[in-house]
Amino acid sequence: MLCAWQATGNPVYKETAKASLDFLLSLTFKDGRIKVISNIGWMHKGRESLPLIKGAEQPIDIAYTILALERFYHVFEDEAYAKKMAIAFNWFLGNNHLHQIIYNPCTGGCYDGLEERNVNLNQGAESTLSYLMARMCVENYR
Repeated sequence: MLCAWQATGNPVYKETAKASLDFLLSLTFKDGRIKVISNIGWMHKGRESLPLIKGAEQPIDIAYTILALERFYHVFEDEAYAKKMAIAFNWFLGNNHLHQIIYNPCTGGCYDGLEERNVNLNQGAESTLSYLMARMCVENYR
């Protein structure tokens, strides 16, 4: 929606984009960390909150959140977006429910995600590229 506003200048797109992202952020940022919506289960309209599911978190979801926050920060100049970018990036460095590093400094790769009780030790290209995109984005704001 934010890109639609940037392309058209129609303010309803900008307002809808901000309301939508802020709603999503209210569900995913709690207690100084990010917990992306799991790929297990669904949130149904009318429910107050997401079911508490630990695990099934993937680096691509964190990276895309960071990329969105960067764009919203650039447009709205709201420091809360910049702070959330840093919090989200720290998910890779251990600020997650397992307190485990997801980025592998030995290989330069990134593990494929968090499960309920363990880190998925696969290091696929998607996860590594997600980490690198997130890192490049966050380093622009340090």
